[in-house]
Amino acid sequence: MELTMKRSFTLPALLLTTATANTSAQSAEFASADCVTGLNEIGLISVNNIAGSQQDVEHAIAVKADEQGASWYRIVQMYEDQQPDNWRVQAILYA
Repeated sequence: MELTMKRSFTLPALLLTTATANTSAQSAEFASADCVTGLNEIGLISVNNIAGSQQDVEHAIAVKADEQGASWYRIVQMYEDQQPDNWRVQAILYA
């Protein structure tokens, strides 16, 4: 019985460690306007018709920034389309 309990505690700990390792890999982070001075601008992305909340929009931008190899991104324009919860966004990417 004691061996079974040890296994049941070890597996969740291992899964948590694996999940943390995957999310701690280089991923783009939000940067405010006053923090980007001196950073190398590497591109501009525009995303249209994103459904959901502002947090969903920020997540979509972070994913796109990751795909393009950015370390940071700064959202410069975000507005809700005529249809509620439908967003248009532009962000500058930095290395």
